[in-house]
Amino acid sequence: MAQLRKMCKAKRWRFAHQITITDVESFLVDLREKKGRNITTSNHYLRAIKRFVRWLKRSRKIPEDTLDGVSLLNPATDRRHDRRSLMVEEFARLYHVAHNGPPSIGLSGPDRAMLYMFAAWTGLRRGEIGSLRLRSFDFQAKPPTVTVAAAYSKHRREDVCYLHSELVDALSAWLEWLQPDPDDILFPVSEATCGIDRRTSIMIKRDLEIARAIWISEADSEEERQKRETSDFLKYVNSQGRYADFHALRHTFVTNLARANVDPKTAQTLARHSDIRLTMDIYTHVDKKQQVDAIDSLPSLIQ
Repeated sequence: MAQLRKMCKAKRWRFAHQITITDVESFLVDLREKKGRNITTSNHYLRAIKRFVRWLKRSRKIPEDTLDGVSLLNPATDRRHDRRSLMVEEFARLYHVAHNGPPSIGLSGPDRAMLYMFAAWTGLRRGEIGSLRLRSFDFQAKPPTVTVAAAYSKHRREDVCYLHSELVDALSAWLEWLQPDPDDILFPVSEATCGIDRRTSIMIKRDLEIARAIWISEADSEEERQKRETSDFLKYVNSQGRYADFHALRHTFVTNLARANVDPKTAQTLARHSDIRLTMDIYTHVDKKQQVDAIDSLPSLIQ
């Protein structure tokens, strides 16, 4: 319904017969090219309007399905969908650079560092994090929890997430420094809650670039420096075309669950995925070291 309302408002539709292929396609093009939304998001809008038009036809409110010839786009052609997880040292360097750095996209260094930590330790999406207030947290619960209201959850249901003890300690110190009111938005990154759509992808790209430059400068020899310059370590886009944007922190969360030997079904539940294939095939990344360790752990076949 929210997607339909946005389309109706943008194209000024008031009557069913005004919905045309030309209008729908122009809306989707603007969504991708002017607003920077990806193909998957574009397809969500298209599915919504196509279902609505099919319902109109079944209800005999229009004589024919005017969008029958409009097809979904292939998300595999959109490279922005290829993300990677951050290694532990990468995330640590990103966190410290943000914490000690100047403001970026309107967020202070400590705010950005807390935002990164929260995303990587909960797996919550950008819009979900952007809806959180002080009253969203229950630090007295055992274990402590954070609740995402149904209006802001991707699946439109209330989600209660458990918090790691180290995250709770960091949050408590940050909130004591921040001193927010109970209804204040803690992470003002989402237009839906604070009126400003902050580009978190630009924010994390800048911090990664700074962290990478520091890491390269720490090389103790020219040979080591050249080796680091050709490495994918702390790169926003690695040699395989995979991005370490803000949503990659959700990938980091799910991948770290796998690294901690959490069983797939529990990982799916914590990631709040409806399909376990999404958890295992898209969000769980296996690096070279994990593959080598897995091979080395195989038992002997001849003893």
